[in-house]
Amino acid sequence: MGTALHNSDWPTSILGTPDGEMPAYSDWLTLEGGAVTYTHVDWTALEEYVTAELEESAPDEELPEAYEDDPMIAPASDGLLTTYLFGTFSLAAYRLGRLLEDEAFDSRVEALLDVNDAFVLEGAMEPAELDEQLTAEPEAEFVTQMELTDAIDEYDVYEPIDGDDVVIAVGSDALVVIERGESAQDELQASLETVLGAASGDLERATDESEDFALLVETAGHGDVSVGQYGGPFETDEFQHPAFAGFEEATGFISSITVEDEETLTGTFGALLEDPDEDALESRLGVSADERSIDIADDRVTATATWREEMLEE
Repeated sequence: MGTALHNSDWPTSILGTPDGEMPAYSDWLTLEGGAVTYTHVDWTALEEYVTAELEESAPDEELPEAYEDDPMIAPASDGLLTTYLFGTFSLAAYRLGRLLEDEAFDSRVEALLDVNDAFVLEGAMEPAELDEQLTAEPEAEFVTQMELTDAIDEYDVYEPIDGDDVVIAVGSDALVVIERGESAQDELQASLETVLGAASGDLERATDESEDFALLVETAGHGDVSVGQYGGPFETDEFQHPAFAGFEEATGFISSITVEDEETLTGTFGALLEDPDEDALESRLGVSADERSIDIADDRVTATATWREEMLEE
């Protein structure tokens, strides 16, 4: 395994984008109570590589031991599975469980985003088609029938005919779902207005509100799968991925992976961590990879890694 560990300015020339361009999904991100947690999946880029494997996955499936404690791959792998399961099994409750399948709908999903309380499916949507599915008479007990109740900008807003545990917004370029859960805000409509307001630019985005978070996103947020958390401390199971043990005092971190081809994965990682422990970082960051490089500059930590076919098949 090749490893480079050194101090440098941040970001380095091998990280981020040279023109400082933010990934498009960052438009949806807002700081809720000063914090944000998200998973983004570029479904267009990954579909051909991961669909067959994801279809056979279970919600409680564990990573191989070599990867489960590596902050550069475990969170992204878990995030990919979690978003896929929501985009299939959870959306089945609204007759939309096949949206990720080729040719099942005229609507086409290009990306998945789980941010704070909202789940967003971006792509070329057909509102009339989705309206037909959402408002149809349920053919099974687990299906929730929706009705059109409101509009926010160019999005139609749907709520259940019976109950108040979900709100769905449908536009030509995205479908947004907010379900009431243990962590969800009491006012689903307010959560919906927040995420749509950020996407349209009417409300302040997380990358505008926090320069530190913007730098994290610019540096480590570009990838086919990106998992990020900012605004700690990260003390709960919900807000702290097990692979990030040791990063509880971090202000934020982002871990992203990209499928370069059928044989190669690359990853980037960025964190804001006071008094980083170089030995501890070297023992964890990218430890499962074939090659890796770790850079430390004051409270800023970055890393890159590469996994090749022989590593992935172990």
